Amino acid sequence: MRGRLGNRLGLKALAVAGVLVAGCSLAQAQGDWFRPPGDVGQPSARPTQQQRPQQRQQARPQQRAAPPPAEPRRAWSPFQPLMDLFGGRRDNRPRRVRPVEPQFAPPPPVVVQQPADPRGKVHASSSEARAASDEVKEVVLVFGDEQAGTLAQGLADAFAADRETAAVVARSEADAGFGPGRGVDLIAAARQLPTGSEQANVIVVLAGSHDLEPITDGTGARAELFDERWRDLYSRRVEDFLLALKLQRRNVVVVGLPPVEDAVRNEQITRYNALLKEMVERSGFIFVDVTDGFVDENGKFMMSGPAVDGQRRRLRTADGVGFTRAGARKLAFFVDQKLDDLLTGKDLPATAADPADARPSIIMLTGGPPAGNARTLAGAPGVLSATDIRRSPMEEDATPEPARMLVEGTAPPAVAGRTDDFRWPPGQPDEPLVPPMPQTPLPGTSTP
Repeated sequence: MRGRLGNRLGLKALAVAGVLVAGCSLAQAQGDWFRPPGDVGQPSARPTQQQRPQQRQQARPQQRAAPPPAEPRRAWSPFQPLMDLFGGRRDNRPRRVRPVEPQFAPPPPVVVQQPADPRGKVHASSSEARAASDEVKEVVLVFGDEQAGTLAQGLADAFAADRETAAVVARSEADAGFGPGRGVDLIAAARQLPTGSEQANVIVVLAGSHDLEPITDGTGARAELFDERWRDLYSRRVEDFLLALKLQRRNVVVVGLPPVEDAVRNEQITRYNALLKEMVERSGFIFVDVTDGFVDENGKFMMSGPAVDGQRRRLRTADGVGFTRAGARKLAFFVDQKLDDLLTGKDLPATAADPADARPSIIMLTGGPPAGNARTLAGAPGVLSATDIRRSPMEEDATPEPARMLVEGTAPPAVAGRTDDFRWPPGQPDEPLVPPMPQTPLPGTSTP
C-alpha cells in the first residue's frame, strides 16, 4: 500500500516539473536573447514564385523583375547576438565594385638642355685666321710647350663666345723649353717668328714645365736645380728669349706654370714662378700667375673646382698635370683679363725704351731727383724732353716748399690767428716792409 502511494507521488512530481520546465522555456523564448532570426529554417526562395504558371511567365517576360540572389542558409545559435555585437554580421552578398579607371603613366618631364659652349678654332698662322673670317682684326699668338696648346684652345673658346674679332694662333711643341738641350729651342723659335702681315698683335708665352731639372753647361759641369750656377745659366737663356720677343715690338704676356698634384713638384713650380716673374717684369712685359685658380683656400691642389660658369666641374686630368676643357677655359680666363686692355690699346705701349721707364717713379721726400732711366743716372747721355726744354732757369733753381721744410728745416709760413703765429704786432707780414740795412760800411767810416 505504501509502495503504490510512493510511486504515484513520484509520477505527480515529475509531471509538475515537466510543466514548469516547458512553461519557462516558452517564456524565455519570447525574449530577443533566445529568439532565432526570422530567416532561420526558411528557404532561400519563395515557393510561390516557383509555382507560377509557365504560361504567365511567357506572357509577360518584360515585366518580371530579376530574382534576388539566393542567400546562404544560416543556422541559429543562442550566442548569435554576442557574435553580431562584437564581430558584426558577415555580409556575403556581392558588392558593387566601381570600375577602375585606366591609369596612364605621366609624361616624362621636359628637360631643357643648356646650349653647349661654342668651340673655338685654333689656327696655324695669322694669314689662315684672317682668311677664315673678315671680322678678324686682332691675332693672339700662343707660344710654348704642350700646355700652351691647351691655353690656346681655352682662349679660342673664350673668343668664340664674346670676342669674334680676335683669333688665336698656336705654336706649341711637346718638348719645348728655355733650358739647353731641349728638343725644341724656344730662343731660336722666337727669333724666327713672322713679321709684317703675319705678325701677331699679342704674344702669349707658356713654357718651362720641362726645365725643372739640373743643367749641364758647355764644359760638362752640372748645375743643380735652383742653385746659384743654375740660376745664372737659366736667367741668361730666358733673357735672350725675352730680348727676341722685344724685337717683335709687340705686347708680350708670360704665364706662370700652373700647379700640379705632386707636392714636391708644386714647391719647385712656386720657386720657378718667382724667378720667372722677376725676369719678365724686369724686361717690361706682363706676368700672369694662375696658381689661385687651381688650389683651394688652403693652397692645396684641387682636381675639381668652380669653373668659369660658376659650376663645380672637373678641371684637371687623371695624371694631375693636364687640363680638361673646363680647366683649359679657366686657365685662359686669367690671361683673357690682361688681353682686354692689350687688344684695345689701353695698357702700356708695345715696347718701352727701357724697363725702368715703364715703372712708376719713386717720390723722393728728401728732395732728390725721381728715379728715372738707370742708364742716364749712371752717366749715359740722355735725351731732353719737351718739359725740360720749356723749363726756365728760375724754375730750375726753385726748391719746392716740402723740400725746404724737410731738408733745410725752414718753418712753414705762419697762419694768422693760429697759436704758432708769433708775429708782433699781430698780422704783420713775414717779410719786413723796410729792407734791411746794408752790411757794407758807409763811405767815410772806418771799420772797428
